[in-house]
Amino acid sequence: MRALITCSGLSNTGRLTTQAAMVLVSRSPGAIAWVQAHKGERLIADVSADADQIIVIDGCSDHCATKKCGLEGVTADIHIVATELGVKKDGMADVQWDDVVKVLAAVDRKINGG
Repeated sequence: MRALITCSGLSNTGRLTTQAAMVLVSRSPGAIAWVQAHKGERLIADVSADADQIIVIDGCSDHCATKKCGLEGVTADIHIVATELGVKKDGMADVQWDDVVKVLAAVDRKINGG
């Protein structure tokens, strides 16, 4: 089982991480336990405890999900930051499907060793 932790913030990049997570979970039913970082460190720790792999998707350089994980000593095996993939953080702008695809492709590359 994989643990997936997303920042899921209010900005377009945070909402992007939520949309990417929904696609990842729907692609692999039962294989991914997903936690939105704002749900709390304890839940992150619980889900991560039995995970074979921990994936953290942050929307931007604030690294909100990574920081929440760190409070419980949880370290990502795979760490993706949307803005490092060329996604522009633009407050409350609409999430663009092309940007979701960028994040999904980055996760797929990391999972498959690329």
